[in-house]
Amino acid sequence: MIDPRHLRGLASALALAAAFTAAPPASAEPARAAPPARAGHVAPSAQRAGSAPSAQRAGSVPPAQRAGSGRPARPMRAAVVLPTALAPDAAERAAPLAGALDGLLSDTAQDLGLSVDLEGRAASRSPLDEAELLERARSSDRLFIAPRLDLRGDEVELRLALASGGARSLRVRVERVARDDVAVRAAVMLRDLVAELDGAAAAASPPPGEEAPCAERCRGRLATPARSLGKATLAANATVYGGLVGFSIQRSSGSDDPRLLYPLLAVGAGIGLGGAIIIAEEWDVGVADAWYLGSGTWWPTIAGHLIYQGRFAEHAEDPSEERWAAGLIGGTAGITLAAMGLSLGRMSDGGALLAQSGGGLGLMLGGLVEWAARGDVQRTPIAGMGYGAALGWLAAAAAATQLDVTASEVLTVDVGALLGGLGAAALASPLVFDSPTEAQQRAWVGATAGGFLLGAGVAWCVTRPAAAGARSAGPSWNRFGLPMLGVIGESVVGSRRAPALGLGWQGAIP
Repeated sequence: MIDPRHLRGLASALALAAAFTAAPPASAEPARAAPPARAGHVAPSAQRAGSAPSAQRAGSVPPAQRAGSGRPARPMRAAVVLPTALAPDAAERAAPLAGALDGLLSDTAQDLGLSVDLEGRAASRSPLDEAELLERARSSDRLFIAPRLDLRGDEVELRLALASGGARSLRVRVERVARDDVAVRAAVMLRDLVAELDGAAAAASPPPGEEAPCAERCRGRLATPARSLGKATLAANATVYGGLVGFSIQRSSGSDDPRLLYPLLAVGAGIGLGGAIIIAEEWDVGVADAWYLGSGTWWPTIAGHLIYQGRFAEHAEDPSEERWAAGLIGGTAGITLAAMGLSLGRMSDGGALLAQSGGGLGLMLGGLVEWAARGDVQRTPIAGMGYGAALGWLAAAAAATQLDVTASEVLTVDVGALLGGLGAAALASPLVFDSPTEAQQRAWVGATAGGFLLGAGVAWCVTRPAAAGARSAGPSWNRFGLPMLGVIGESVVGSRRAPALGLGWQGAIP
């Protein structure tokens, strides 16, 4: 059994040595000795070296500031060192070791420049749930340090979790060490975790007017991503839509004078292009963000034209003028809703494609619904396509902000829906030969819509990710292999090589 007093007596010296090792030299001037913060807890070597955190706690000025660096001292962050949690089977044997580790981590945290808050400590040593730890970190601006001990034979498994205020993830270190090395490894692990956290924060927000060296900024990345990768896509959509706005204004005014048309086209396109450039400079617009915003531009505009043409044009005095105004209203509403959707967070490639796909598939389904209601497939379902495009885009755009889908999954579902609809329409085509009745036409439309939905459902079931262990739970339909047509070997004659084509079987032989 380890004497906790002996462990606590050496803990602070090891922590100070680890902190001094991590700190870079501030200047070439020899550091002055700093008085210890607590008597009996600072090793003589650490006093001679004058560690920076201890000097700050004692009220002295760090060497970097005396050297005239001009950089203000970083304010101390509040930290909460939770009581060391113990595994249920090691609660009695490791209790003294856990008590000594609490004091060690508190001292080490202060030596690393943290202000330990004792009010946030919990009284229980039961293992803390990680979800609960993250929830406490999100609702606070403090740094939470959660240690845990478990006995593994003659070794001790030490687990240290770090959750910063407002973070969505934990930084965790786990090591198995000998009982005599617990103090050393705990101090080093805490030092490394705090250093990683400081490095990530420095990389995310460098000091004003100063850029970190590339060795630090680009560590772990092959290339630095460019800002506003979707600038070109956004500019193209905005320019074309700006020209359409100018054309719509000219048409809705009742004028067909080209002397008015071309200036309106140029002004509209210029305003669209300039607005896109300003937006891309102000915000980081990705390619998926630009295409998502483009879906909110075009599908509602198309829906406005179709709804007005199929629903209200026959009652208007001049439908050609009012139709363009309806398109402008739909496009403005769509851009507003798409911008509200982007305010919830970044858009993925699959989400942007889902919004575009919703408008197209909704247009087709809306047309089928109008055909079924009228019982006449010879008449173009203009209004139904307009309503379908609007509702389909709205539903898909809302789902894109909540679902995490990939572009391949969306494309597969689209292809499955189209193939299913075309196949069902071909099989049911005898219903619309010669002079079909309304019932026969409705039956053909119902079969087409059923194949459309069935194909989409089958494609979704095939492409959705399987649960963990689901593939190994039962026998697979292709467990004996599959036929393979293509290159099955290679023919070599001297220095000349040629592929051997043929039919083979790929898989395990039963």
